[in-house]
Parts: sequence; C-alpha cells; structure tokens
Amino acid sequence: MPDVRKQVSTGISGLDEILNGGLPAGRIHLVHGDAGTGKTTLGFQFLRAAAASGRRALCITLLQTLDELEQISASHGWDLAGVDLVELPAEVRSAALTEQTVFSPANVELSEVSEAIEAAIRRYNPDCLFIDSLSELYLLVDTGYQLRRQLLRLKQELDGMDCTTILSAGPAGDVDTSALETLVHGVIGLDIAAPDFGRPHRRVIVSKMRAMEFRAGYHDAIIVTGGLQVFPRVMARGVPASRPAVTVQSGTPELDALLGGGMDMGTTCVISGTSGAGKSSLASLYLCAAASQGVKSSILCFDERRETVLRRAEGLGLPLVSRVEGGTVAIEQISAGDISPGQFADRIRRSVESDGVRVVVIDSVSGFLQAMPGERTLVTQLHELLGYLCDSGVLTLMVVATHGLFGESDPGVDLSYIADTVILLRHFEALGEVRRCIAVLKKRYGDHERTIREVSLGADGICVGAPLTSFEGLLSGRPRYLGEEGRLFSLGRSVTEGGA
Repeated sequence: MPDVRKQVSTGISGLDEILNGGLPAGRIHLVHGDAGTGKTTLGFQFLRAAAASGRRALCITLLQTLDELEQISASHGWDLAGVDLVELPAEVRSAALTEQTVFSPANVELSEVSEAIEAAIRRYNPDCLFIDSLSELYLLVDTGYQLRRQLLRLKQELDGMDCTTILSAGPAGDVDTSALETLVHGVIGLDIAAPDFGRPHRRVIVSKMRAMEFRAGYHDAIIVTGGLQVFPRVMARGVPASRPAVTVQSGTPELDALLGGGMDMGTTCVISGTSGAGKSSLASLYLCAAASQGVKSSILCFDERRETVLRRAEGLGLPLVSRVEGGTVAIEQISAGDISPGQFADRIRRSVESDGVRVVVIDSVSGFLQAMPGERTLVTQLHELLGYLCDSGVLTLMVVATHGLFGESDPGVDLSYIADTVILLRHFEALGEVRRCIAVLKKRYGDHERTIREVSLGADGICVGAPLTSFEGLLSGRPRYLGEEGRLFSLGRSVTEGGA
C-alpha cells in the first residue's frame, strides 16, 4: 500500500506550498476547469517534475494529438525528455467516432477506450500518470453510472501500481465532476474570469485532499512562457515570541517629535492627504533614513514612474539614487492591468523572505484599488498582507490619496482601523498662499503629539515647523487665524508662527 505521508511535487512551487509539499503519492487526483484554464499545462509540469526526479512519467491523451502536445511543449520552451506520450490507437479512435446502431456506445466504444488506456499503463508502468481529458469519455456514455464503473476499474488498476495520477476534466457544466470527486483522493479546480480591462484573472482552489492539511480558498495564478504560476494567499504567520523594539527615525527632529520618537518596525502607517501635500516625499524620507542604517527597503509604485520618484527625491536633497545604486532601496513600477492582488502580495512576500526587505512602501493604495476595480475582496486581501508584514517585523508605509484640493471628499477606502499609525497631510489657505500642514491622528504603540504643524518641501528637504497654535480649522482647509496681527509667518521662511 502507498504511504500517504509521502508527497510528489506538482512541478509548481506555489501549488506545492498550498499543498504543504505536494500531492499525496500513489493517489488519484482530479484537475477540472474551463477551456484555457491550464489543465494540460499543469499536467505536463507535474510530469516534467516527476521525470526530473527520476520517476517514470506517462501522458495518455484522449484529446490532443502528439503533434499538438509537442507544440504546447515547444511554446513553453519545455524539454519532454523522460516523459512518455501515448495517444489512442487509430483503430480505437475510429471506433469511438463510428455511430453504433445495435449496441449502446457505452458497451462498445467506452470499453475499447478503457482497454487501450489500461494496456498503455501496463506497458509503461508509470510512477506518475496524466490522463487528458476525461471529458472525452463522457461523449461515449449514456449515463454517468457507466463511466463511473469504468473509472472504478481504472482506479483498482492504479491502486495496485502505487502510481500518482492526475485526471483532467472540463467544467461542471460539461462533465459531472461530482461523480468523479467521490472517487478521487484530491480535487483541484482552475478558474478564469475576464475583467473589463487587463489580462484574464486566473485562480486555483484545492477543494479536497484526503488525510492532509492544505491552504483552503482561492489563490491567484497566471500562465506565462514556462507554465502555470500559482501565488498562495499571504497569511499572517503568528507574532514571534519576542522581538526587540526597533524605531526608524526620519532625521528631522520636529517630525520625530510629532511621532513620539519615530516609527516602529513591525507596524503599519497610513500617510493620507491631498494631491501634492507631500505624502510620497514623506515616505521617501523614511526610506532613505532606514537605508542609512543598512535596512533594505522597497517602493511599489502604482501612480508614478520610477524616474519621477528618483527626480522628486533628488529635488528634496534625499540620497535615494545612491541608495538604489547601493542596493538598499528597490523601486518597482507596477503595471496596473497586468497584475492580480495575489500576485502583488506574493511579490512583496518574496522580497521580504528572499531579499531581506524590512521597509515596504505602497504608493499608493488608491492606485492599487483603482488598478483592480473588479476585485471585491481587495481590502480583505490587503488586511491579510499587512498582518503578514507586521508579523515579519516589516515597517509598512501606505500612501492614501484623498480627493479634492483640501481633501473634502472620501478617499474611497478606510484603512485607519487596521493601521497602527495615521499621518494626515493637508493643504490650507492663509494670507493668499496655499500651504501644507501635518498631524498625527493615531499611534497605537506609544504616545505622539496632538499638535498640527506646518510642513514645507524644498531643496533643503522636508522641514517641519512649530505647532500652529493660533489656528483652528486647519484640517478642513479653511483655517481661521486667532493670534495677534503681525505674528503669523516669517517672510521667506517656512514654518514659524512667532518670527524668524
């Protein structure tokens, strides 16, 4: 009897991760989905991985010809060395296409096809088998019972061989997959949906895998040259038993004072504000400060080009270019129509686990949401990603844009409840000028100032001034000055109420 604890790789690292190692060895598994979802691609990746590990690998095709399978392989740049390909004998295919007038098709064609499959299995004696596709067998039967009986016979044959098998089938509308699912050990579903714009959204779900734990739910996937890629849903992994408190300071004393000393690693900060208020500049300031301490950082840009980020930092006197060249900061421009939420989260996870990134900037969350308008669970997925990053000790800065010059309208998403720190940047009008102010609305761990300070951006960097104690209504963008006349701002200087 096969050892159910032993597992065989699917040839897809993300899917193996979902399965906690791979498919149970010596068992039969069903892969079903619509046309174009990647069933054949998955099957061949499974066989190629088997052949690479020294196992005997066999594909029996009931649908494509050997020429078509070789074209599929060539399109992915695959070498099928070690994988045996078998198609039904010509006389069996002819019999299956011939209309029977005396006997039921199930009594003639199905039995002939089944015998051909069993003969190929006995001849090659595979360790890993892929049969593509059972949908073709449904054309040869009157009832699902007849096919089920033949599959039970095939199952008994395979059970005695300790062969790990993948059977592919079409969607539930074309095939009675419920009847098949009771026979097999595991069930993997492939799904595809076309958005209004951008590439199709593919998903994978493991709905059944007997006697083993797996990561349930849908997981995003893509098909590229080289095969199917699966992105396991990112989940929080539990807070470590102990972690030393590490604070990242900006290098601007007034800003650090406003935040009660700085930002803590392993927390999430939302930087919210109007367009041009300095949100991305503030995030870049913290990236450079972290990089100066040797901490690796990453910016994921939805709204701006990489060159724009670098030029803005240069205009503020921030050494972002040298940090990028030195490898402590990575800037990645995200193509909005070519990425799914799961792929985006997986990209961040791999940068944390493989590249050692400890500060992540998402610029902006507004762009992230607008880039994937058809996704109803984006906020939930983002919540799971942030939980994972916090558990990994990563400082996450999320830029959120509000609408209107003075932020009068809702930004479209409220992340304040999951953020540990919330920084608000606003424009306000005073003495015929549009100015900027900054306030910290929330800091979950530790104290912070409740004051509102003016902030300016220029060649000298980001300057934060004294508290604007003589104003009210600043955050609304329509302040009233309550101080003495002549004690407002120093001409030509940014920030002080009380003179030079």
